[in-house]
Amino acid sequence: MTEEKQSRPVWWTRQYLEPYSLSGEECWQIINSPPWYCVIAWVTKNCEPVACASAYAVLDGKVMLSSTANRDKVSAFRRNPAVSLCFEAKGMKQVTARGKIEISSDTQLVRRWVGEHMATFDRPMTEQERELAVQRYMSPDRVVLIAHIDRLRSFDGGKMFRAENEEHS
Repeated sequence: MTEEKQSRPVWWTRQYLEPYSLSGEECWQIINSPPWYCVIAWVTKNCEPVACASAYAVLDGKVMLSSTANRDKVSAFRRNPAVSLCFEAKGMKQVTARGKIEISSDTQLVRRWVGEHMATFDRPMTEQERELAVQRYMSPDRVVLIAHIDRLRSFDGGKMFRAENEEHS
């Protein structure tokens, strides 16, 4: 064991997380992999944080989610487009993306999003079932929330635990 590692207190790895970050490529690998759900967060007009789980798809290299215009999150993003998205992967890996939301009501984009989302379903569907599912999404006020990501933060918990075991064994 190196002298530096020997002199670190036992809590060091849980306070200084920078060595346990993922590369940008690793972050995008997580974002571009199932499960196709993340946590999306926004702020209310009173600056109160709100978050919910949401399905997403990656189209044209951008994370896109869908909602209807009457939802609180869409009203919130019209006031303040700031967004935070959190993605999880096996091995205690996590990516948090921050950026701005652009709201699109483009019907073709909505239909592309629906098709991409439905491709992630784990069950076979007949053509009739698939068309009914598409129609359930295609309400007149359906929108796509396009996340323009400015910053990624990440954490690899497995890497941190391995470092702890190596340093204090």
